[in-house]
Amino acid sequence: MPKRDPAPDDQPLIDRLCDTTADVVYFPVRHHSPACAMLIAQLIESLKPTAVLIEGPSDYNEHLDELLLEHQLPIAIYSYFRAGVAVADSQAETELIHQGVYYPFCEYSPEWVAIQHGHRIDAEVRFIDLPWSESAGDERASHRYADAELRRGRYVNALCERLQVEDFDDLWDRLIESHRTLELADYLRRTHSLCWNIRTWEPSVSVSDRRREAFMAEQIAKTSTQTSGKTLVVTGGFHSSALLARNEGYACAGIDDPQPSEASQAVIAAIIDRGVALTTYSYERLDNLTGYNAGMPSPGFYHHAWSQRNQDTTFDHQPLLTDLVTALRQRKQTLSTADLIAVETSARALAALRGRQHVWRRDLIDAVTSSLIKDELEYDCESPFIDAVHAVLRGDQRGRLASGIRIPPLVREIQHQLEMLGLEPTRRSESIELDLLDAADVRKSRLLHQLSVLEIKGFRRDGGTDFLARDELERLWETWNRRWTPEFESSCIEASRYGITIAEAVAACLTEQSNRQQRDAAKAAELLVKASQCGVESLSKPLLESLERLIASEPRFVAVAQSLGHLLYVFCFDEAFGTTRLPQLQNLVRQSFSRSLWLLESIGKQTPADGSILRGMQAMLEAYRRVGDVLELAENEFASVLTRMQADAHKPPAVRGAAAGILWTIGQASPDRVLKDLMFFANPDHLGDFLNGLFTLAREVAQRHPPLVRSIDQVLLRFGGDEFQTALPSLRLAFTSFTPREKHHMLSTLFDSLGLKPSKPLNLLPADEATAAESLAIEDRLFEAIAKYGLEQIDGRL
Repeated sequence: MPKRDPAPDDQPLIDRLCDTTADVVYFPVRHHSPACAMLIAQLIESLKPTAVLIEGPSDYNEHLDELLLEHQLPIAIYSYFRAGVAVADSQAETELIHQGVYYPFCEYSPEWVAIQHGHRIDAEVRFIDLPWSESAGDERASHRYADAELRRGRYVNALCERLQVEDFDDLWDRLIESHRTLELADYLRRTHSLCWNIRTWEPSVSVSDRRREAFMAEQIAKTSTQTSGKTLVVTGGFHSSALLARNEGYACAGIDDPQPSEASQAVIAAIIDRGVALTTYSYERLDNLTGYNAGMPSPGFYHHAWSQRNQDTTFDHQPLLTDLVTALRQRKQTLSTADLIAVETSARALAALRGRQHVWRRDLIDAVTSSLIKDELEYDCESPFIDAVHAVLRGDQRGRLASGIRIPPLVREIQHQLEMLGLEPTRRSESIELDLLDAADVRKSRLLHQLSVLEIKGFRRDGGTDFLARDELERLWETWNRRWTPEFESSCIEASRYGITIAEAVAACLTEQSNRQQRDAAKAAELLVKASQCGVESLSKPLLESLERLIASEPRFVAVAQSLGHLLYVFCFDEAFGTTRLPQLQNLVRQSFSRSLWLLESIGKQTPADGSILRGMQAMLEAYRRVGDVLELAENEFASVLTRMQADAHKPPAVRGAAAGILWTIGQASPDRVLKDLMFFANPDHLGDFLNGLFTLAREVAQRHPPLVRSIDQVLLRFGGDEFQTALPSLRLAFTSFTPREKHHMLSTLFDSLGLKPSKPLNLLPADEATAAESLAIEDRLFEAIAKYGLEQIDGRL
């Protein structure tokens, strides 16, 4: 084992930590450990302390009686706050911060057991941890009962190597959890020594931990002086030595009193409101295999171990193995009797090899891996057998709160609005179809979109009008699905970090999403459409300011023009959601148009194949024609930019054609000028691209202008077969701007201008365009060969 850094002698401190006769007794826990929970219950019953102080949110103490109600565990305390923090070097006055953190409890959580048994003996039971809102600026954890500091570090790595275990979870099982007869004295010495060494071997302790420990030590000192009996302190083992050292003068790493960071001070000073409430939880969320970096893994396994401990029976893994067989068969995995025997034999052998008298968690996992997986298990790949064993060991318990529990204001409003509109989630899945031109249905749609933004579980949009693509707007409708899920209540409570009303919460959530977009103005503008679907009140000032900043810093023409398209729709055409000509949107429309116009001239020579630039120029034309009064353009400013684009030889043909098309449409270019540009691009490589831009932006005027149609015909007649074949793909794309009726009209216009009067409708070609073009090219090459070899027909003879 490598040598640790020099540290003070730990024996006096460890001896004191293990002393249960002292006035203040320190009980170290690993969060969600059944062994800890069992021993803390025994200690409270034997010690009969006057006060039980527990690591937990001290701002919840006034509501602590809520934990004594008839809840179905797991549940969690959810602490949250909102703050408006000033942002340096930003146009925004403040940035809203919304954060929340969980303190989860299950039946075998030591903190939960300490609360229940402490109240049972009429002890003073209190949480002593620093409120989350006071330390959030120093850390970004989402779960407060985290043991990340125990999982890593030189001491843990060295001890795992010495004991030949895989990780800290296996190390804990080896030292503590799998020992059914572990005495309290042994537990205290093992755990205090383990946690003290982990702390001592590390170079530093985080600012957040040091501030929390200073606060907890102060609470302990205050309580011990105010009570005549014993005080029991129940905290994560990592903190125990520091708390003792602070109050009784022992040496320990990381017990200075750091000041909050500037970020933390700014957050604390800017808090708008805060709250703390109970919420439901689940074993799936509790399991660190699904991202919860705190406490024990596989909560279903340890729940099983806890139940057997309470029944005072020898641990039996057979029920878990039976559940595993059921789970595998439900997943359509074949599991023979021989396979089952192999798993059982392997698990028992592994347990014996590891010095255990019974099969434990790691033994089951390794036995399934070695016995059931026949092929090589690639790194990080999935296996139905491994998935099944983790699902069984995880468990499927979900919490339920007792009736009448205190709930945040936002949750009450959500429940009231759902009841008022008849949208309460039901146990059976139910489809809801809404007509967005009906006022009552619009109110329902707004609420459902608000719940969607807040990620409230139980509501799902299945279909309807696509207001982003804006296709098929003849009918405005939506379909939603509603069904109650266990996460409905918890998701409502968690959304409370955004505000106390639905409108306030939705506006804050959308603003947060907008701030995360960084420099993507198009994505941020999509949020504006989403906000309009949530109601005008969701178009908050911070959201609009965030969009303004993104548009002002967006360097891509396509993105800004796309955001202009979204803005234009919301500002001009959004009948369903009431944002038409909304004054708050005028500046955004003006800014996005101005930014688009400025970026238009920076377009390079290569035009994206998806036509995004042409769609962006369409959005600009639409804005110029429909909201010119809002744009505040200098006289001929729009036309001047387009004229320069039209004449710039370094611009792509499609962009120059689009510029010509806009100028022609708004009456700033004569038809003769357009025809002159057409002749400049009268070559197979460029003609189709130029016409694509021209037709896209001047569709109406182009199809009704005989000289243009006739000029195109003359250019095409000069092409040879190979040249026509080269031009055909881009020509076909250009003419897709017109409907079949419009194409027929253009053909009729051409015939009329040439003085041709077909006596009957033209027959369709027996082959497709590509085949016909290829035939013409072959024919041309054939005639060239005939001419080359002097085989022309003369006087009827070859």
